[in-house]
Formats: sequence, structure tokens, C-alpha cells
Amino acid sequence: MKKRIGIIGLGRCGMPAAQRFLGAGYEVVGYARRREVIAAFEKLGGMHAASPQEVAKKTDVTIVLVLNDEQVFEVIGGPGGILQRAKPGDLVICMSTINRKNLQEIHHRCTDQKVDFVDSPFTGGPARVANGTLTLICAADSAVMEKARPHLEVIGRITNAGQVPGMAQAVKHCNQLLVCAIHAATIELIALAEKTGADPKQVCEVVGSGIGGNDYFRLLSKAILEQSASPGGMGQLWKDINIVVTSSREHNLPLLVANAAAQYFNMAVSQGLADQDSAQLQGVLQRMIEG
Repeated sequence: MKKRIGIIGLGRCGMPAAQRFLGAGYEVVGYARRREVIAAFEKLGGMHAASPQEVAKKTDVTIVLVLNDEQVFEVIGGPGGILQRAKPGDLVICMSTINRKNLQEIHHRCTDQKVDFVDSPFTGGPARVANGTLTLICAADSAVMEKARPHLEVIGRITNAGQVPGMAQAVKHCNQLLVCAIHAATIELIALAEKTGADPKQVCEVVGSGIGGNDYFRLLSKAILEQSASPGGMGQLWKDINIVVTSSREHNLPLLVANAAAQYFNMAVSQGLADQDSAQLQGVLQRMIEG
């Protein structure tokens, strides 16, 4: 009998995750709203369900890969959500990056119905979903974690953040602070190169090969200069950096770099770029320079 898994959210990371599970011999039951996404999923060999509760009805293990807090509440606990049909002993793995308090509320709702729950945000981007090398940050009861492990290891490598759901989110929020700060610094670096007459491509090659170089800088600068896809979406990073800012206020931390980076993403979203690739943040700065 084939293993079966549910995936709710077939976007930048959900679709390659579905493909990875299919390639590993799983039957994949998925849920998405857009017709073109559903068609692409079914073409891969996935089975589309009419709602999150229908996914839960057909599977014992469901991965949630939606964008934000509101969507997590909707697909897990809302009308037509997973908890409408989930059975005691079923497993929900939340891979979305959301506010820690909201994650803990969702965890409590699941455990109230005796549904097992894993807090598992990740880092690595769509390319690393496809090759199964995501860094998975997990927090769950140890027995639940062992139950989830064989499924999670299909798409990545587990870092254990403890037994209390919410702690994995705390780790991921720290990660996103650095990602968004690098993003803001990268667009400023390219703007400075252009203004001073340096070749932006050469500058990025030098920086990328030096002590300040890192994978994200290299991927992002290449995407900006070549006008190609970057590892993240604008709306995703806007959401993440504002989670960081919210957390800093809750803990009375003056995170000046995080707050400055957030302003770039806030401007991008105010200009209607939430659905665009995050490499388009360069244009936000360029428009400021041009007045």
C-alpha cells in the first residue's frame, strides 16, 4: 500500500514539495484555489481535494504550506478546515512562518481534538525543496516528532528546536531578520555601485566571493542583475520582517536594522508589489533615488 500525504498550499514551495513526495512514492492529496495551480498539480499526478477538510478526510498526515497567519487559521481551524474532519491521532505539520502566539493557538486547537501537531518552518527556498535539502526547524512532543520524521526527511534535514511548538517559529524569525537585512543591504549595494560608476556585476562577484558573501546574497544579486526569479516572494518577506518587528516590540528590543529593512518591504507592498518577486525591491529604491 502506498504512503499518502496531504499538502495544503501549492505555491512556490508547496508545488515542489508535492513533486518531491510523488517522486518518493507517495500519493499526494492537495488543496489550492487557483485553477492553473490545480491543473499543474494534477498533471504531476496529484489528487486535488475540494477543501482542506477533504484533504484531512483522505489522509492521516497533512502538511500546511500557506502564506500567513490568517490562512493558517482558515485552513486548519476555520469552516471547511482540517479540524472539521481530522481524526484523533492524525498529524498536522505546519510549515508556514507565522506569529508565535498564533502558532501556539493553532497547536492548542489541534491537541484539544487529539490531533498531533508539529511546528516546522523551514529555510532554503524552492530549489532546496525540490532536491530534498531544506533546513527544517521543528518543535514538537518527542513522540510526535518521531512520527513526523520519515515524512519530513523526504524534503529536508531536521533541526530539533525542542518539544514546545512555537520555539521553531522563534528560531525561524531570527533567520528571517538576517535574510531581510541582507536583502535590504543588497539593493543598497547595487544602487551604490551604479551611482559611483562601478560595474554592479563585478561588485557583486567580488562581494559574493569574499568574507561578506553568502548564498542568499549570491542568489538575490544574480536575480536582480539578470531580472530572474529570486528565492522569495515580496509578500512573503514583507510578512516575515513585520513578524520580526512585532516580536522585537513584544520584547522591548530596539532592532534598528530590522525596522529599517521593514520600511523597504512596506513601501513595496504599498506600491502594489505584494504578488511580485522580491527582486523587484530594487525598483522601490530606484524610484526613491529618481524622485
